[in-house]
Amino acid sequence: MSSLTIPQFPAYQFQITLFQNVSNAETIRSKIADLSYAFIDPKLIVSQEQLYSAIYKALIEQKYNRLRTKTLHSECLFCLGPTSNIGDAFKKFGIKDDSRELICLKVINLSDNNDVKEDLDGIIDGERIVFNDDNLSKFYDRELIRKTYKLDKHFVPGNTEELSRALVNAIQLRGL
Repeated sequence: MSSLTIPQFPAYQFQITLFQNVSNAETIRSKIADLSYAFIDPKLIVSQEQLYSAIYKALIEQKYNRLRTKTLHSECLFCLGPTSNIGDAFKKFGIKDDSRELICLKVINLSDNNDVKEDLDGIIDGERIVFNDDNLSKFYDRELIRKTYKLDKHFVPGNTEELSRALVNAIQLRGL
């Protein structure tokens, strides 16, 4: 599990856990409304930077009372999408019944003493691995990313760093 704090938003901490060989995605999906996590399919996540960018955008939206979804968890998932269609973002970036890999994002409001601590081991049947760019590179699907973000076949950057930068730019520019 990796933890992230953003200096501009000291009241929040983000815990990110990457799982592989998940065997109960369908069960998790059936309980998703009762769990205080964002469950993300890593097929469209190229880098940590991409996820961090979506988290930052969600925090900005909350700061200015412009959340389009009900929670910061769902807003982070929504902010990953290239369009303003909430349902489309959930369908493309959220967990699917056949997901074998999974990113779990937990938003912790440090000023809220009532924040419920849940144990992921009791929720997810899978193997925890380090959330880093090397592990993410095993799971993303370049062609699916090209289609989702509507990148021209000739534009799709050759290396992961350039592709990550293009996706971060798409996330930050959506809605402007």
